[in-house]
Amino acid sequence: MAEMEVSQTLVLFVTLFTMAIGLFFTLIPPIPGTLVIWGASVVYGLVLGWENLGWVTFTIITLLMITGVTADILGGQFGARMGGASCLAIAVGTVVGLLLGFIISLVGTPLLGCLAGIGGTLGGILLVERMRYKDWQRAGNAIKGYLAGNALGIMAKVTAGILMVGTFLASVYLLN
Repeated sequence: MAEMEVSQTLVLFVTLFTMAIGLFFTLIPPIPGTLVIWGASVVYGLVLGWENLGWVTFTIITLLMITGVTADILGGQFGARMGGASCLAIAVGTVVGLLLGFIISLVGTPLLGCLAGIGGTLGGILLVERMRYKDWQRAGNAIKGYLAGNALGIMAKVTAGILMVGTFLASVYLLN
């Protein structure tokens, strides 16, 4: 019996530690921290059994994860559009950011890859809008919109992450 409690305690500790890392990752734009939190809850359910977590809890955590990932992906693009960026600039910025982030992550570190991805996205939007408008001010407005939308996306992702961890904790400590 004591062995079983130790293993449950260990699984809970590892799950909460992983969720804390995921919560930290929600602050970094290209990293889907909510996906890390969701993955931790999946592993918890698989290891200890779904009756310990509950399908309703897991469904809520899943919906919050989808919301967080969607807000993260669409936040910057929506902001850029509101700032006057064209669909072409958003697409070019996204592709340049993804490619640059991926390549730099392979050559350097994941943190450098994140920074390169953000820089590539900003640079792609800025250059396309500069060529389109022939005006740095209007191109800069698209970048400001992208950054504002990204900030809103991060806030939504952090909120979703906090709610995910809170839902998990409530299920583990209050409902069991």
